[in-house]
Amino acid sequence: MRSYADVVVGDVRPAILVLFAAVGLVLLIASANVANLLLLRGEARRPELAVRAALGASRSRLARQLLAESLLLALAGGLVGLTGARWLLQGAVALVPGGLPRVESIRIDPAVGLFTFAVALLAAALAGIAPAFLTTRLDLAAQLRVGRQVGGGAGRHGRRVLLVAQVALAVTIVAAAGLLARSLWRLQAVDMGLAADRLVFVYFSPAATKHPERARPLPQFLEDVIAQLEAVPGIDGATPVNTPPFAGTAGWDLPTFTAEGQSSERAERNPSVNLEAIHPNYFSTFQVPLVSGRVFTKDDRAGAPEVAIVSEDLAARVWPGQDPIGRRLKFGRLEFKDPWRTIVGVVKPTRYRELPEPRPTLYLPAPQFMVTAPMLVLRTSLPLRLVAGLTRARVQAVDPNVEVMRVAPFAELLAGPLARPRFNAFLIATFGVTALLLAAVGLYAVMAAYARQRYPEIGIRVALGATASDVRRLVLGEGLRLAGLGAAIGLVGAAAGTRTLRGLLFGVHPLDPTSVLGAALLLVGAAALASYLPARRATRVDPVKMLRSE
Repeated sequence: MRSYADVVVGDVRPAILVLFAAVGLVLLIASANVANLLLLRGEARRPELAVRAALGASRSRLARQLLAESLLLALAGGLVGLTGARWLLQGAVALVPGGLPRVESIRIDPAVGLFTFAVALLAAALAGIAPAFLTTRLDLAAQLRVGRQVGGGAGRHGRRVLLVAQVALAVTIVAAAGLLARSLWRLQAVDMGLAADRLVFVYFSPAATKHPERARPLPQFLEDVIAQLEAVPGIDGATPVNTPPFAGTAGWDLPTFTAEGQSSERAERNPSVNLEAIHPNYFSTFQVPLVSGRVFTKDDRAGAPEVAIVSEDLAARVWPGQDPIGRRLKFGRLEFKDPWRTIVGVVKPTRYRELPEPRPTLYLPAPQFMVTAPMLVLRTSLPLRLVAGLTRARVQAVDPNVEVMRVAPFAELLAGPLARPRFNAFLIATFGVTALLLAAVGLYAVMAAYARQRYPEIGIRVALGATASDVRRLVLGEGLRLAGLGAAIGLVGAAAGTRTLRGLLFGVHPLDPTSVLGAALLLVGAAALASYLPARRATRVDPVKMLRSE
C-alpha cells in the first residue's frame, strides 16, 4: 500500500531528490570558494593577527573573530538570497511543468526563512572553520620580523585541497547536466512509430457527444464528419480516437488476457497491454506500418466475426518465433465467457500512449466494442487556423448540437510529456553552469595568489634566461595539475552519483562516457582559461624589482 506522501508526491520524488542534491553540491562548491577567498584574506591579515597575538590575544579569540566575520558574511548572503528568491519565485513557478504536485503551495514563508537561516549557519561553518583554524597558526617571531612575506604553508595546501574539491564537485554536477541534456535530446528524437508531423487533434465537448437531441447516432455522426473533412483538399485522412496522445492507460488498458492454448497460469504472465478501439482509417491516418496481415475494414462491424490486430512487440512476447495471424485470444482468464478474437494483422509498435516506456497494444474494431470517441485526428498540410475553421464549419453542418472545443497540432500535445524532462534538464544545467563558474573563479583566485607568491622565484628565473613561455608553463602547469586531480576525483564521484539519475534518463546510461568525460574535459578547459590570466601577468614581472625587493 502506498503512503499518503507517495500519493501526493507521485513519480516526481526522484527528480526532487536529484534537484535537492544538486543544490547541496552547489552550496558545497560556493562554501569551498568562499573558504578559499577567506584563506587569501587571512594571509593578508597575518601581520595584524600577529600583532594582536603578541599583545595577548589567544588563538581561540582570534579564531572566534574570524568565525564571526564568516557568520556575518553568510547571513548577509542568506538575506540577499532570500530576497532574490522572493523576486524570482513567480517566474520560477511559471516554468514548472504541469503535473508537479502542490505547485500552488510554493511560497516564501517562515519555514523557508528558518531553513535559509539554518543553511546560512551551515555555510558559515563550512566556509569559516578551516580558514579560521589555518590563519591563526602563527609563527609570531618570523611574522613580526618580515611582515607580509611570511605565508602559511598550511594555508597554501588548504587552498589547493579546497580547489580540488570544487572541481570534483563541479564535474559531478556538470556530468549530471550532460546526462539529462542527452536524455532529453534522445527523447525528442525517439521514433514514435507513427508519422506525427502533420497530425491535428480535434476535441469535441464530452457533453455534446452525448446530447439527447443529436440528429444522428454517434457512429453515423463521426462517419459523416470524416466524409466531409476528407473531401477538403489538403486533408489526407481522418479518424476518431478514444484517448488523447500520452494519456497513459487512461482506463483503456487490458491487464489480463489469454491466448488460445495457454493455461490460466501461463496467461497470468502475459503483459498488460494498451487497448485501442479504432476506426478503419486509424492506421492510414497515423501512418503506422503494417508488418503482416491486414488492417480493419468496414466489414469488421458489429455482428461480424470478432477480430483484433496486435503490435509487433506483443506478438513477439505472446507467440515468440511464430506467425500470430489466425491465432486467437480472449479478454480475462480462460474460464471467462468473453468471445475469442482472431488476430488478422500485426503492426509496428507506437508510442502513442506513453513516450518514454511504450506498452504492447491490442487493437479492436470500434464497431465491435462499445465506445464513444470524443476527438478526431486529421492528417493535413493546411495551416492550423484554416483547419480549425473548416472543422468547426463541417461539424456544425453535420450536427449543430456538437461543439468543437479545441483544435491542437500533435507538436503541442507532445510538449506535455517533454515538459518535465526539459524542466529537469534546465534546472540541472543552471546548477552546472553555476558550479562551473564558481570553480573557475576559485581556480583564478588560487592561481593568482600562487603566481604572486612565486614572483621572486619568477624574477630569478627570468634573470637567468627563462622565457615568457617558461613562466606561462610554470603557472598553467600548476593550475592544470590541480584541475586534473579534481577532475579525476570528480569522475569517481560522477560514476557513483549519476546512478541516482537512472529513473530520469531515457536512452542514456548513467555512466555515458560522452557526458561524464565531457564534463571533466570542460572543467579542465575552464581551468586552463582561468589560469591563463595569472600566467600572462606573471610574464610581466620585472626581475630587477623582484630581486631588489628580496
